[in-house]
Amino acid sequence: MEKEMVLFGKRVVEEKYMIAGLIQEERHADSSLQTLESNQEFSAMVLEERVRFIDLLGTSIQDSCYEEKIMADMEKWGTATGNFFLAHGMTLDVALAETALYRKHIATLIKSEGRRLTISPEITYDAAELLHALLDHATYAYTHAYTTSYQRNLATARKEFLELSAPVVPISDSVAILPLVGSIEIDRARYILERTLLSASELKISTLIVDLSGVVRVDTMVAEQIIKIIQSLGLIGVEAVLTGIRPETAQSLTALGIDVGTLNIGGSLKRALEKVYN
Repeated sequence: MEKEMVLFGKRVVEEKYMIAGLIQEERHADSSLQTLESNQEFSAMVLEERVRFIDLLGTSIQDSCYEEKIMADMEKWGTATGNFFLAHGMTLDVALAETALYRKHIATLIKSEGRRLTISPEITYDAAELLHALLDHATYAYTHAYTTSYQRNLATARKEFLELSAPVVPISDSVAILPLVGSIEIDRARYILERTLLSASELKISTLIVDLSGVVRVDTMVAEQIIKIIQSLGLIGVEAVLTGIRPETAQSLTALGIDVGTLNIGGSLKRALEKVYN
């Protein structure tokens, strides 16, 4: 059986460019000529990656008696390729769709070679099963690497986003502005609270204008965090002035039992700045 596996594997290696070309052709079947022409360099790079993988599959079939080694090679390939395609913006579902094409074309070649060399159907079946096992292991490693890297990139992007979420901007030695923009969910609100207190302390300001005019929505949970910011700033001797409060924001504050009249509200940001400098 080992001898037949070597023959199957060698044949796969010999036909690696033909198989890669067939897979590439099917992958590009629905692409326009303009798209193909604009992505020629990337397509050539992907073709070479497919050729290398097919070569690895063929070599692994030849080395079928070294199961631990060939599975380790599949895992190494999957990890590297998952990271490669994520870095080049290829989605996971598109990449995984290729697995079926590898199965189809290489299995077809194995069956054809088995008939040509009059190898028994049982051994040919075992070779095809080994191919499926190799592909399954590579796909698992690929998916794991892709999703792990994706989650890590997402976490990094979120961290960077949060770091930009609390830009305390000094406009004088004693006054700074905290312009809040977009949707503020609970995690971002908590980060803003922590970051604002740190920045106010480092800048040694006495007044912080918290501008809410760019905030899309403030529910009661977020409004509670805003009150916490105001109260915490007061504890370190910083007066907080709220500007850009919309009617719905005022309603959220009222729903918490907060008397809006007790807050230092400066109307618009322009009016608050005029008050500070006059």
